[in-house]
Amino acid sequence: MSESESTGKPVVKWSPYVVGIDLGTSNSTAAIFVKGRAQVIPVDGKPMLPSVVRIRDDGDVQVGYPAKNAILIDPENTVASVKREMGNSEYAKEFAALPGKKYTATDIAAEILAKLKAGVEAAGTVDLRGSLRFAVICVPANFEDTKKRATLEAARLAGLEPLYLLEEPVAAAIAYAEGVKRDQKLLVYDLGGGTFDVSILGVDSTGEDKAEFRVLAKEGIAQLGGDDFDYELMRLLATELKTRSGVDVLDLQKDQGISRKVIRQAQQKLKEAAETAKLELSQAETTQVILPDIIKDESGNTHSLEADITRPQFEHAITGLIGQSRTAMEKALAAAKLGIDDISRIIFVGGSTNVPLVRTMVTEMFGKEPYLDPDPATTVARGAAVFGAGLGLPTDKVPETAEKRPEDAPDVAIHIENIVTHFLGIEIADQRFSTILDKGAEIAAEGLGQEKEYGTQRDNQTELRITVYQASVECRNVRDEGCVCIGEFFLVGLPPRPKGQVRVIVRFEINQQNVLKVTARLKNETGPGGELVITRN
Repeated sequence: MSESESTGKPVVKWSPYVVGIDLGTSNSTAAIFVKGRAQVIPVDGKPMLPSVVRIRDDGDVQVGYPAKNAILIDPENTVASVKREMGNSEYAKEFAALPGKKYTATDIAAEILAKLKAGVEAAGTVDLRGSLRFAVICVPANFEDTKKRATLEAARLAGLEPLYLLEEPVAAAIAYAEGVKRDQKLLVYDLGGGTFDVSILGVDSTGEDKAEFRVLAKEGIAQLGGDDFDYELMRLLATELKTRSGVDVLDLQKDQGISRKVIRQAQQKLKEAAETAKLELSQAETTQVILPDIIKDESGNTHSLEADITRPQFEHAITGLIGQSRTAMEKALAAAKLGIDDISRIIFVGGSTNVPLVRTMVTEMFGKEPYLDPDPATTVARGAAVFGAGLGLPTDKVPETAEKRPEDAPDVAIHIENIVTHFLGIEIADQRFSTILDKGAEIAAEGLGQEKEYGTQRDNQTELRITVYQASVECRNVRDEGCVCIGEFFLVGLPPRPKGQVRVIVRFEINQQNVLKVTARLKNETGPGGELVITRN
């Protein structure tokens, strides 16, 4: 008797394809490797899905362009750039239609991933041979452990089984090297809507059976991208409007005799105009912004905006932001112990690399132009699709109803050698930071593990709190800038003894996806059965 006959429920047939997903701050993209190449799958007819979620008053969930159009006019019920909040335990969003229900960043991301999954299945551009289930999801190179775990959970909530969390620059390098024999040192400059990453990789795809991708260094800025460029343009336009009308549409606190709703509607128009102007300034030296009847002042006078924005004006406004990315590249080169002349090619990834000043800065720094992918905004998803197709479906996660891997999967296996993204350790006495794993340490194929021994801090202590921190730079104190708490747990059942006599071993283990596992146990002197192991959730 089949399962459907015994349970009365239809058996779901899982697709053998692995979808590559770029879960972006501003836009998300999905791709599948089919017929010998990675193919971007349109969702609602578009190659990219805005990473925006809105729940309307009637409870209807909107994801993508309809939600994006309501960012400023209905901010209470709309969420954008949730990627920046992943892993933030304090983030909670409540929608008017669902009073009392609080959405975490993971819940919001799950809505985006669910929309991508449904959109790929509905697109009809690829015969999936079943329901989409397996995914490789890309994350920034400097995503902390809590953010990665939140991403994994969001995928599962969306009905996906994440086979791998692939770092975005590595995915870009895979897309670049796919199908071509290369032995190079690459610098991947990844500037998206909300985050910036720079990674240096050694790429060798000259072998017959295996392509090697070795991460040499990586740096990043958690909040830097096209959204920030848009805001600088909004400020230019808002200043021009204020000069003509006396109304500051970016100030919701000031008493201007205008309702917040009306000001937000004007902000929405300004944001859309800024996004359009940014795109036009990538092709032209000047752009004209015309917004008729954008706002009415307290006297009832209607004001319009007509302004010419030049590329030099725009570039002056964003020079400082782009300068931050240069500093990050310099740090990455130093960490990799390489000079500018050692880099074979600079790979641009992310839609914000279309801004001409970005290209100018990189060209001046390296003395040569970067490599421009025909579609840099979808590079990451395409690389993830290639990697996912090469993985195949692991036997421990494949239901009986899934087919075998597609016959047109890549023949060349992909081997990644990663490094630890941050300094990782725990808090000890006097709020000191005790490093257990060093940033930049190479992670073997089977993972990397290190442990340290610690003693109790007071007499008869029977419980020990272990607080885990990560730091982007070396720190002495957990309160230093750049040091972030990523979780804690308690080791209980310690024997009551004088201070320092009870010894505890804290072990950190990290895999190629930079996902961290922390365990703690009593030192074996306590005899058999004295080991206590806690794995972070």
